[in-house]
Amino acid sequence: MNNIGIAINPSKDKDNEILHMVIKKFREKFNFKDIAICSSFDIEKQDLKDIDLLVVLGGDGTLLGIARSLNDGFKAPILGINIGNLGFLSSVDISDLDNALKRLEEGKYKIVDRMMLNCKVEDNESKEELKALNDVVLARGTLSRMVKFKIFVDGKIYTTFKGDGLIIATPTGSTAYSFSAGGPFVYPDLELITITPICPHTKSMQTIVLKGDSIIEICADHEDEKIYLTVDGQKAIKVNHETKVNVSKNKKSVKLLLFDDYDYFKVLRSKILNNSKECDGEEF
Repeated sequence: MNNIGIAINPSKDKDNEILHMVIKKFREKFNFKDIAICSSFDIEKQDLKDIDLLVVLGGDGTLLGIARSLNDGFKAPILGINIGNLGFLSSVDISDLDNALKRLEEGKYKIVDRMMLNCKVEDNESKEELKALNDVVLARGTLSRMVKFKIFVDGKIYTTFKGDGLIIATPTGSTAYSFSAGGPFVYPDLELITITPICPHTKSMQTIVLKGDSIIEICADHEDEKIYLTVDGQKAIKVNHETKVNVSKNKKSVKLLLFDDYDYFKVLRSKILNNSKECDGEEF
């Protein structure tokens, strides 16, 4: 490992104290001379094609935004270090940095691929292509009425239902909005796509799990009602009546560096399940 980059969310480290501490520890452990430093806000402008590892300092939102912004030529794995709140997607919390660097030095880690989604949004006037690591959400505006959705899978009609919206999620995103809407947890190493309705008026409309190479087309009949498409809960665009939304597996996956002692179920319990019980006033 010769070249690394460090991308940080500046809003979470306004005085650069965490950044300087991380740089110092990496240089002490690996004797790096040059480390590429960049902001998570303009990662797409950086030339990172020659780095061997991208260290991301932030929370889940920071990692999601960076994963979408990296160009197709980027091949290095991402080491997520949580300095935010939840940190479900991160490899390690900042408090455990010393142990993480030791394991990195000893080679006690693995590289895993996480699938992403590709979303094509096209109407009579424009065409836009978006990427998502967690999910693509199509939902009504705050004061709008229910929307009628027609869903096609691989060119065949799946169902039509009325509701507030729907969530198309990757396994990585199955613990996010999809989970809140009643969708299942999907083990992150799998290549599957889930479609979960948001407040469906028809109770027979349930989550469906599809193979990863499925092509999903959504038509939304909303007349003059406001409806928005959102990727990873971060980038949103307004969808008009003529808009066609096509979602499929992205040809580019995200590579995450996870240490050998990483336990998905332990992270799931501590970050999601136990957190949910605390919100309900229960103890685990």
